[in-house]
Amino acid sequence: MKKVYVVLAAVIFVALAATAFAFGPGAGPMMGRGGYGIHQGGEMGPGPMGRGPKLDLSTEQLTAMKQLREKFRIDTEALRNDLTQKQIELKKVYTDSKASDAAILAKQKEVDTLRQKMHDKMVQLRLEQRKIFSPEQLTKLSEATQDFVNGKGRGRGFGGRGFGPGACGNM
Repeated sequence: MKKVYVVLAAVIFVALAATAFAFGPGAGPMMGRGGYGIHQGGEMGPGPMGRGPKLDLSTEQLTAMKQLREKFRIDTEALRNDLTQKQIELKKVYTDSKASDAAILAKQKEVDTLRQKMHDKMVQLRLEQRKIFSPEQLTKLSEATQDFVNGKGRGRGFGGRGFGPGACGNM
């Protein structure tokens, strides 16, 4: 009987360890969820520019960026929660066999309105972040963006889609 418990404990341990490793390494400091944005040292995170240009942000610039992101996070928390809730409601309406087309369209419009509000706030954040960069740093960003457009940046992999987390669910 003791052997059964030892084997069972080993199986549970392996299962939990495999689950933990499946999520991969955590985000480093200032990377936020998914590692996007400006990192310590002023390097751009993943995104259209891949591991983008080293911007050599000063300590003051890094602090200002962090403060802007934190303010944005706080200011948009209710909006993000509302958007998530409306998206859940939209999925429920879609799966309700009794829901009318008009009900689905109305719920979709609510989601679209919240997405537009979030997009507007993102643009405002970028405009504020832009004020922190020096002209040289903006030039580096512009060059990196142009490299990406010309096919020199790190894209999403062969065929336009990578094989990372969520690749199958976002088709």
